Amino acid sequence: MDPKSLAALEYPKIIERLAAHCQTPAGARAALDLEPSSDLDEIRARLAATAQARALARLKPNFSIGAIPDIADRLLALSRGALLPTQDIADVASVLRSARRVRNQLSPLAREIPALARIAARIDDFSDPIAAVDRCIDERGEVPDQASPELAELRNRARTLHSRLETSLNAVLRRAVADGIAQEPILTERAGRLVIPLKAEARSALPCVVHDVSASGATVFVEPLSVVELGNRLREARLREAREVERILRRLCARLGAQSGAIRAAIERLAALDLAQAKARLGADLDAPLPAERDDLRWLDQGPDAETHLLSARHPLLSGHVTPISAALARDRRCVLITGPNTGGKTVALKTIGLLALMAQAGLPIPLEQGSRLAVFNDVFADIGDEQSIEQSLSTFSAHMTNIIRILAAAGPDSLVLLDELGAGTDPAEGAALARSILEELLQLDAAVIATTHHGELKLFAHQAEGVVNASTEFNADTLQPTYKLLMGTPGRSNAFAIAQRLGMPQEILQRARRARQDDPASPETVEGLLAELQRERDALQHEREAEQAAVREAEQIRADLAARRDAIEDERQSILARAERQIEDDLANVRRSIRSTERDLRKAAKRQPGASTADAETHADAVRDRLEDVRRRRRGRRSRKPQSESIDHAALAKGDIVYLAGLSEPGSILEPLDRGSIQVQVGSLRMRVRPEQIERLAPARPTAEGDRGRTPPPPPDPGPRTDVRGNTADDALPIVERFLDDAYRAGRTRLAIVHGYGTGALRRAVRAMLRQHPLVSALEAAPPREGGDGATIVTLIG
Repeated sequence: MDPKSLAALEYPKIIERLAAHCQTPAGARAALDLEPSSDLDEIRARLAATAQARALARLKPNFSIGAIPDIADRLLALSRGALLPTQDIADVASVLRSARRVRNQLSPLAREIPALARIAARIDDFSDPIAAVDRCIDERGEVPDQASPELAELRNRARTLHSRLETSLNAVLRRAVADGIAQEPILTERAGRLVIPLKAEARSALPCVVHDVSASGATVFVEPLSVVELGNRLREARLREAREVERILRRLCARLGAQSGAIRAAIERLAALDLAQAKARLGADLDAPLPAERDDLRWLDQGPDAETHLLSARHPLLSGHVTPISAALARDRRCVLITGPNTGGKTVALKTIGLLALMAQAGLPIPLEQGSRLAVFNDVFADIGDEQSIEQSLSTFSAHMTNIIRILAAAGPDSLVLLDELGAGTDPAEGAALARSILEELLQLDAAVIATTHHGELKLFAHQAEGVVNASTEFNADTLQPTYKLLMGTPGRSNAFAIAQRLGMPQEILQRARRARQDDPASPETVEGLLAELQRERDALQHEREAEQAAVREAEQIRADLAARRDAIEDERQSILARAERQIEDDLANVRRSIRSTERDLRKAAKRQPGASTADAETHADAVRDRLEDVRRRRRGRRSRKPQSESIDHAALAKGDIVYLAGLSEPGSILEPLDRGSIQVQVGSLRMRVRPEQIERLAPARPTAEGDRGRTPPPPPDPGPRTDVRGNTADDALPIVERFLDDAYRAGRTRLAIVHGYGTGALRRAVRAMLRQHPLVSALEAAPPREGGDGATIVTLIG
C-alpha cells in the first residue's frame, strides 16, 4: 500500500490505538508493523481471527496472555552461548510458562475458535526447560542447594567452615574487648574475609592481617593470624561453590539456547494471539459490529464484479455523536462524485470510506452495520484537500497535482482512488476541465474513484457520464446547518450564500452577490435552481418513505400482537383440554379400580357361599359399568379424531367371537350372545355384560383350525415379576405401576417387585400409598436387602 496515502487517511493513528491494546511487547510490535493486505484469503483469515477473538472474550472472559517481559535480546545472547544472570533466566522461564498456559487453555477450543486454537497448538509444551529452570533457580532468583549434589555438598562444607571460623573469631573478639583494644564486639566482612574491628593504635597488640581501615583511620579491620588458615579454607570452599553455580547456569543456558528457535516461534505465536485479542478490544472501543462471531465473511469479495456497499459507516477516530454514512461503489458506478457545502462533511466521508477499506484489509474490526459489503483493493491512493482535513495542515495546487500525477502512474484495476477538492486552487474553468479529464483517465484505468468537488460543471458531467454517479452531503435549508449525511444519487448545492448568512455576512453584501450571480452568463442560476428543486423532491420522497415505513412497522406490530393473542388463546384451549383429559383419565382409573374391587368381592362371595346369589354384586357391577360407559362417552367427545366404531351386526355375534370394547385396549371373548339387550363378554379374568353399542370392532379374522371357534383368546403377555420406575415423577410412575399390576394379574403372577429407589422418599411413599388402596393388592412390604431393601417394594396380589 502507498505509505503517503496511508498517512493521509490516518491509518497510523488506528494502528497506534491497536498497539495500545496489546499486552506483550511482541504483540505491540506486530500491531505497529500491521499493514493492509491485498490477498483475499489472508484478509479473510485475519478477520476470522478477529471474530474468534470476540468469541474467546465471551467463552473465557478472564483469559489473558498477561504482561510478559521482552526477552528478544536475551534469546539472542542464549543462541550465541552466553551465560545469563539468574534474573534473566527467570524472565525467560516466565515467558515459557505463559506460553504453556496459553497453549493448554486454547488448544481444546478447536471447535469454537479454530484459527486461534491452531496458533496455540503450534506452541511447544516447554515442560522440560521449565522444570530445569525451576530446579536450578528458586523464586528469589538464587540457585538452590538442590540444583546439583555437588553444590549441596560444597555449601554444607562452607557452612561448617563458616561456623567454625565465627566461633574462633568470637573468642578472639571477646578477649580483645576485655583488653580494651577492640572498638565494638561485632564481626564484619571485608574483601570476602571475616574480620574484627581493632583500635588503630592497638593493632600491634594482636598478630593479624589488616584488610581495611575506616574512613577516620581510628579503626582497622583485621583477621587474626590464628584463623587465617581457616579463612583460607572457607574462601576456597566458596570459590568452588561459585564455580559449581556457574557450571549449573551454563548448562541451563545451553539448554535454553538450544531451544531459542522454538522459544522465538512461541513468542511470535503469542504475539499473534495478543494482536487478535487487541483487535477484539479495539472493536469494543469502536462499537464495531464487523466481523461478527461465526462470520462466513462472504461480504468480502475481490475482482471486477466485487462491490462496496457501506451501511452506517462511522469514522473510527471521531468522538462524540458521529453521523453514520452509507455509500456504494459497483461495476456500473465505479466513480462517485460528492458535492455539497463547505463544512458539510465531504472530506470526512472520503476519509471514512478509505480508512474503513484499509482497516478491513488489515483484519481490524470495522464500524459498519451487518449487511455491508466490501471490495478488496490492490492499492488505495488518496489526495486529501488539506484545508478540509482533520489535521488542518496546508498544501498548494502544485503539490496536489504532483500527488495526482503519481497516483495516475500507479493506479489500475482494483485500485481505490480518493481525491479531495478535485480541481480546486486554480482558475475555476481550468480546474473543472482538468478535474474532468483526470476522472475520465481513472475510469479508463478501471479504478474505483471517489472525489469531492465544488465545480458545477462536474455535477453535470457525473449526471451524463457512464459509470459516474452524483452524491452529496445533506444541508438543512431551514436551520442552515449541515446534517453530515451522505446522499447517493443526488448532487449537492454549495450553499455558499446560506453558510455566509449563518456566519453573519451583512445582507447587503449577500444581495449584491446574488444579483451578480444572476447576471453572470458563465454561472446560470438554472443549475442551482434545478438542484434546489431536486432537493425539495428528494425531501418529499424521503418524508413519504418514512411515512410508509412507519405504516409498515405499525402493521407488523399489529400482526405480531394478533399472532401473540392467537397463540395465547390456543395455549389456553390446549390447557383446558389437557385438564379435562386428565380428569377423564382419573375417573376412568377410579372406575377400573371399582370393577376390580367388584370382581374381588364376587370371587370372595363365591368362595364363602358357593352357588349363593350375587344379585347385589351384579347390581353394583351394573352401576359401575354405567359409570364406565359415561366416562367413555366423555372421552370419545374429547378425542374427536378417534376412529368411529365399525358397523357390526350384533345379532350375528356368537360365543367365542373376539371383540374390542370402547375404552379398553385388551380384546375380549363373547361368552353369551345378544340376549335381552346385552352381551356377556370376558376381558382377561373379568366377566361383564355390555350393551351392543359398546362393542367397537371385531378382532381381525385369522385362519383357525376346525373346532377353534369358541376358544378364548390367548392370555396377555407376561410383564415379568419386576418393574423399575426410578427417574419418574409420582404422576408418571403411578400409571406405570397400575398397568404393571393389571398385566401381571392377568398373567397369573402373585408376587411382584416394584423398584422405586431411595431418593427423597417421595416416590416410595406415593407408590406404597397407591398399593395400599389397590383392589388387586393383598399385601406389601419392603424388599429384602439383596433385592434392593427399602428402594423396592414386594407386592402380593390377590389369589
